[in-house]
Amino acid sequence: MGKRCLLLLLSFLLLMLGGCAEFSGESAGKIIPPANHLHPLVGKWTVLQELDINDNGEGVNLQWVGSDVQFAAGAVAFGGHVWDKLSFKIKRINAADYLMMKYFPSDGIPVPQTDRVDVITVYAAANYLGEFMKLDDTSMIFFMQNKKLLLKKVADQADSTLRVADTNAQHLNLNRNEGISGVLLGLRIPSGADYTYQTLWIAVEHQQLHPVLAAERIFFPRTSGFWEFDVQDSSAEGETGNILTARNVAAKIPDMKKGGEGTGDQVYTDPALRIINYIGNDYVAIEKRTAGVNQLQVLPVDNLSSPTEIKVSDLLGDNGLNAYLSAREQSVAALRNKGVTLLNRNESGGNFGLVRKNGHWFLVGRVNYQSDGKFEQTDFDLKIIPPANLIFYDTLVLNWHNIKDRVPDAMDAFTSPNKDIALVKTKNKLTIYPIGAVQLAETPLAELGLPEGTTVIMAEWATGSYVDSWEKSFLAYGAQALSGSSIRLR
Repeated sequence: MGKRCLLLLLSFLLLMLGGCAEFSGESAGKIIPPANHLHPLVGKWTVLQELDINDNGEGVNLQWVGSDVQFAAGAVAFGGHVWDKLSFKIKRINAADYLMMKYFPSDGIPVPQTDRVDVITVYAAANYLGEFMKLDDTSMIFFMQNKKLLLKKVADQADSTLRVADTNAQHLNLNRNEGISGVLLGLRIPSGADYTYQTLWIAVEHQQLHPVLAAERIFFPRTSGFWEFDVQDSSAEGETGNILTARNVAAKIPDMKKGGEGTGDQVYTDPALRIINYIGNDYVAIEKRTAGVNQLQVLPVDNLSSPTEIKVSDLLGDNGLNAYLSAREQSVAALRNKGVTLLNRNESGGNFGLVRKNGHWFLVGRVNYQSDGKFEQTDFDLKIIPPANLIFYDTLVLNWHNIKDRVPDAMDAFTSPNKDIALVKTKNKLTIYPIGAVQLAETPLAELGLPEGTTVIMAEWATGSYVDSWEKSFLAYGAQALSGSSIRLR
């Protein structure tokens, strides 16, 4: 008994140390599991008020006021859903700075006199759920995607039904996830000498297709909520280029933010055409075209215009850099035999990116050179699996050869983590299939027409209750259902 008490005490101390540590950034801190039955949000909380709901006349129905948010030892219930496998990231920061980071005025918010608050980020099975800013022991603000809810604690324990359900939460969640999948699909579409970008939302519930939604920018999830990625045309010194920007979609007043989360206030100093090849949660892979030279780059979403480029060693370590340099040298040796002129002889590992082949993302490096007075390039494979911090999910549950047998002109394919649906892309079509035992179903659910040359640059999957949450967030962002002329149901 004494040993168990000592373990509980140690767990509590570790949790308190995590909660009291000071971190300077949004991503600082560590994800920690709940310490047995002690965690910072346990109990029953009621929504007193929806904050910041009057912009554009939205939210006047006050749909969340009076609803409950309940935390048991290892589960949370809200909005009719139960999540388990909880973990927390706790940080103590300046309240005004945090609210500004959320583009939310602090007027009228009872910030503690110390000006320091605990912000607790909650994850369910490593998926971002929301952030809670504690004002005191009985009140806090719940930042849930595009909502800000003022909560008041009404009980120290969750309802008994949740505490009982907590023991079976994992089983319940697995059952709820079966047959419910959704994906945010980012598209790059040719438009003259440049490209436009679009996001599709495709969701299937028990082999029934939801309305397919679309928006004319890239809308993507991050641990801090949903963000948008935009490409803006620009010209400098007579040269045409573009600017990449990213921001949290919860941002209402961009000029409130100076140098923090979001990149909308940054300006490039070099004119270049930047073509997006891949977008992930924290990184974007591009091709940068300047004065006829096409180089590959990987950029951090939080600092898109940084003059410091991401290098192979930053993501793959020294072993990755050695593999890159070795593969590059083989490519360079073949070029030397042809008598070409290298543009960069001392490569430090910055000219690399991602390409899509046979249903997977692959890391590649590039060598730029001149031949007969023309700028050329050749790419080489790194033969290294992209790390999880670059690509979170890239599993093809079906054999590529089986997909090609069913769809001979398939150019790409994506499958859900639930193994229930597959998206197969051809030159001018995207087909949605149910997945059978080990192959595509005989009859697809639907087909979407695509402009020729369209490339998929992002596939972010949601399952279970996250499907409904992501769909509502995308609609709130301004997504519209595709017309019948764009999609054909089977």
